Amino acid sequence: MKHLPYVCLLALGSASAFAASAPASLFGNNVELSYVQLSTSGVSGHQNGWDLSATAYLGKSDFFVNALTTVGSDLGNGADTASLGYRFKNVASLADVAVTVGSNETYGVALHRALGSGFGAWASYEHVSNGHNVTAAVSKMLTHDLSLDLGYMWVSRDASASSHAWTLGARYKF
Repeated sequence: MKHLPYVCLLALGSASAFAASAPASLFGNNVELSYVQLSTSGVSGHQNGWDLSATAYLGKSDFFVNALTTVGSDLGNGADTASLGYRFKNVASLADVAVTVGSNETYGVALHRALGSGFGAWASYEHVSNGHNVTAAVSKMLTHDLSLDLGYMWVSRDASASSHAWTLGARYKF
């Protein structure tokens, strides 16, 4: 529970930052391919990689399953995760919120806010067994089913140097 203050600050900051626009969800059945560039404090250079993820809702409910794997590259191959989650729609008339519980002792919370004109903003916090990840991203719908996502992640691990990653992905809603 030592990370609870981070979650509260993330939720408060995301809610206040997007209070002026109408909510709509980009959480949905989708598949995404992302390019990831990871940098570690005190280490020169970058590690580059690809992530492939998919999210599917269970029937017409707000429960969903998500899976992610790394594909090739110098970040490794096959670092797999899976999670189950639930989406709360239009919380406080500000944002959609999803909570997740996943493999490797992870849990998280993600917020999404539609900004209008096909743009959206995301913020998430994920606790992992040896630290946490905080992510901020923006997305732009190119068509009804296809969007581009640009994100930045702060990676903190116990007894390790801090890292950060830039991601650029294409997401297809089905």
